[in-house]
Amino acid sequence: MGYESPSIRRRRLLKTAGVCATAGLTGCLNSTKGAVGDDGSEKDEGDDQTTVENLKMEPVEYPDQTCAVDARNVREYPGWNAQILHKDGKRAFFCTSGDMGAYYTSPTAFGVSEAEVAGVWVTDYETGETVDGTDAYYVFVADPDAVDMPAGRNPVPFAERARAEEFVANIDGVSEGDVERFSRINFNRCTW
Repeated sequence: MGYESPSIRRRRLLKTAGVCATAGLTGCLNSTKGAVGDDGSEKDEGDDQTTVENLKMEPVEYPDQTCAVDARNVREYPGWNAQILHKDGKRAFFCTSGDMGAYYTSPTAFGVSEAEVAGVWVTDYETGETVDGTDAYYVFVADPDAVDMPAGRNPVPFAERARAEEFVANIDGVSEGDVERFSRINFNRCTW
């Protein structure tokens, strides 16, 4: 096996710890205390009256809390934030699109919710606006020095393909073939 940066080892450890904690606590906890609701507020036991029909299918303000994948505060990375809404109304917030991708590929490993994902939102790299992550275009930049981003390499999200293509035209070693839709992304391609 080749060199693994400390970030890669940390993420592997966090994923393993999340899986172990989830498995160890299954059946032991029957509370939603500490879960984040559809509106971003903390949910208490008995609040689980959310149905798919009454979900707030839009992004909410990013709370002052730890990323669902790593130990960084979400609000410290406003240009990279992402969020996922589950069908049970619980939300997971991320400091980067890469963390959102790690979560999306294995959401139960992080203990936020076992319900299916209902919505995904990311921050557009160019405008800073929160956009529908399933409609966004993502650019993979292999050179970590080409784009200033937190925590290594993350897929760079854009709301419009034309802006993603303009972006790749200005980055050495990146081509239009590195622009992907959400449904075609292999988030394992992100290297931390």
